Amino acid sequence: MRKIFYVLLVIILACTLIFSGCGSSSSSSKISSTTTPPSQKDSTTANKKLKLGFNNFLKGFYSLDILEKSFKATADALNVDTMITNDEGKVEQSVQNVQNMISSGVDGIVFFGISDTLFPVVSQKCREAKIPFVIYDHIPSDKSMEILQQNPYFVGVVGEHDYDAGYPIGEYAANQGLKKAIVVTGKNTDTTHSARVKGFTDSFTKAGGRVLDVGWGNTTLADALSQTDDLLTAHPDVDCIYATGGDFGSGALQALQKHPNVKAKVFVTDLDPDILTGLKAGTITAANGAHWVNVDFATILIVNYLNNHPLRDSGNKAPVVTVPVLTLPNNQVSLYQKFWLDNEPFSVTELRNLTVPWNPNVTLNEVKSVISNYSIKSRLEEKQKEGLVTSDELKKAGIIN
Repeated sequence: MRKIFYVLLVIILACTLIFSGCGSSSSSSKISSTTTPPSQKDSTTANKKLKLGFNNFLKGFYSLDILEKSFKATADALNVDTMITNDEGKVEQSVQNVQNMISSGVDGIVFFGISDTLFPVVSQKCREAKIPFVIYDHIPSDKSMEILQQNPYFVGVVGEHDYDAGYPIGEYAANQGLKKAIVVTGKNTDTTHSARVKGFTDSFTKAGGRVLDVGWGNTTLADALSQTDDLLTAHPDVDCIYATGGDFGSGALQALQKHPNVKAKVFVTDLDPDILTGLKAGTITAANGAHWVNVDFATILIVNYLNNHPLRDSGNKAPVVTVPVLTLPNNQVSLYQKFWLDNEPFSVTELRNLTVPWNPNVTLNEVKSVISNYSIKSRLEEKQKEGLVTSDELKKAGIIN
């Protein structure tokens, strides 16, 4: 895995340069600020094979690669061609890749933004090019959303609130009687990790615990190992470690091995293969994640839009849809591996049933209903209906009695 240490160090400078470059453009002033979806560029869009652009912020980083994998599977299920780019961990490359996708003639863009400041920049570029775009994984701030909703080519956003990933972990840890925690996390300028830290801290302290220290600035497993080692040396009485990402959790586990006298339980957000192994072995007490299906539904939104069937929210606005962050107990690890990592949690039939032309009358409420009911239990029960898992397997996993 390549290091991404420099990624967020360049955000402020890069975005400043980006904004200065875009500020002189006058073409956006010629476009109406109405939120009503514009007519499609080509009235035959619904009858041609679509091509979607997609940016992976850094190939080789597991939690980003699984989003790409899920996007590709959904696009294949919906008979859509793809153009997948690699931002190489660079903010300025994110914007350049959007321009590259526009220049290549994609019909729409499925966009991931590492920084909230990117959303208005990308919105302006898509608006000038009259290219529809949808945002996945990260939900923009209220300020950015105000700007996005003024763009008639903004299709919507599907993501999760990272605060809601950290909060239940802190609550769960406190309910186990744990009192002293350290947190191992990414850059404090990364809204994903800062929100997870805040969520954990709020719930853990509310229940009477204390966060003794937060290790910011990690980007790799090696970083997390080194920093957790230092934190455990400084706080040998700690009884709880929360890692806000899979690699950070793996690093924390390795660091614990160097401190046999520390009896701390480990909690992680992100369900990558190494974390699943730790859950199964009992070295990780609890983990949550599985919210990366957000990209499936972001793709559904834009495919419907490009087939002249935009799914709009109240007030004719582009929807903001939140995907639950799931908690995985260790007795369900094997089934999770099988149906989330080795395969896709949603079948081709299910994805098509939420998309024109397979369901010409699909509504936003139908899409939201599927997302709101998304859970380990509901997905495995669906796999049972499909004949892919047995009742005995579900009983063993505690899904059914």
